[in-house]
Amino acid sequence: MILYRTTIINPISASKCQFFQDGAILIKNKKIVYCGNYKKFPNTKIFDYREKVIIPGFCDTHIHLPQFEVRGTFSGTKLLPWLKKYIWPEEAKFLNTNHAKKVSQKFYKDLIKNGTLNTLIWGTIHEKAVEIVFNTCPIRAIIGKVMMDQNSSKELLETTKKTIKITENLAKKYKQNFAVTPRFAPTCSFESMKQAAKIAKKYKTYIQTHINENKDEIKWVKKLFPKFKSYTEVYQKAALLTEKTILAHMIHFTQEELKIIKKTKTKITHCPTSNIALKSGRMPIEKLLQEKIPFAISTDVGAGPDTSMFDVMKAFIKIHKKHKKITPTESLYYATLAGAQILGWQKQTGNLIKGKSADLLILDTKAQKNDTANTILQKIMQKGKNYYDNIIYKTIFQGKEIYKK
Repeated sequence: MILYRTTIINPISASKCQFFQDGAILIKNKKIVYCGNYKKFPNTKIFDYREKVIIPGFCDTHIHLPQFEVRGTFSGTKLLPWLKKYIWPEEAKFLNTNHAKKVSQKFYKDLIKNGTLNTLIWGTIHEKAVEIVFNTCPIRAIIGKVMMDQNSSKELLETTKKTIKITENLAKKYKQNFAVTPRFAPTCSFESMKQAAKIAKKYKTYIQTHINENKDEIKWVKKLFPKFKSYTEVYQKAALLTEKTILAHMIHFTQEELKIIKKTKTKITHCPTSNIALKSGRMPIEKLLQEKIPFAISTDVGAGPDTSMFDVMKAFIKIHKKHKKITPTESLYYATLAGAQILGWQKQTGNLIKGKSADLLILDTKAQKNDTANTILQKIMQKGKNYYDNIIYKTIFQGKEIYKK
């Protein structure tokens, strides 16, 4: 058994967070067997980290691995021009399996350094590249193969038959670790979306896609699918909205769309740094909270410029401050346990509760005598990228150290 003696911040819900100034986490067989105030245990190796702080590993519920090399590249563009100018050419490179392997390894190394141990990943259209993303993955992940059979660059355009076939091949192989991934309605025929929903149901996989991110995108969807009342109804009629569906963005929506989301038990992933970067607008989280629609926060790399969830937490608080006060511990919940909950991992990970996987971050910061969980997190988030790059001292996944500064 291993015991870490340290300050502990442990999110329990959006409104509740445990704080142990002199705390202890006891680990045995990759699991947490105790988390609370410090006490001694017999036959235990003790690591004295009273100069540090421990929090749970992060959960990023929306991130594009093939966009890792061009993250932060905008040049003032909005969503649709940005996709065509920067993103689709970059994703086309993943036809080359050597490139796919090289970027995947760099991507995972960066995630671990930044403390993300649980994630929902977007791949590309390429079957072999998606398998490389699976094979190089050292953390807990659900991974998807992008579907694109219309309105796409020629390098990324598939036939409807091919996109469905590859998706089913991967769903059959990876099952609950796979996400059926129609990119978004403009690049997917209605037939491919219907078939995608059937594949997800057959193999019990997750579904991930984008929705209502940009007003020009919404106008395009209306033009492509004129018989439907809304973007959300397109997905509803294709049977893509389920309790295992995660929709990214959902910024511009009607009350009727929100009713559909609630009725189908669909989940939302909110991308504040991405929304700022692409000038997409503010997602009105107060309406999601009012309707009790589950959501988490995510980086959306590469529209989000950085893989650090601290950066996302900071933006999450800032972007909504005029509409909804969010505390630092609340932001930590949405960056950890909330993500685990919408991915169905809440019994495995997300916080530091007895019986869960020992997935935790040892932060290179010291709690002062009168500090609280909120003041510690606030001090961290007042800093910037260079600080975030060095704040994590160790990353522990399933009880094993996988990164040390």
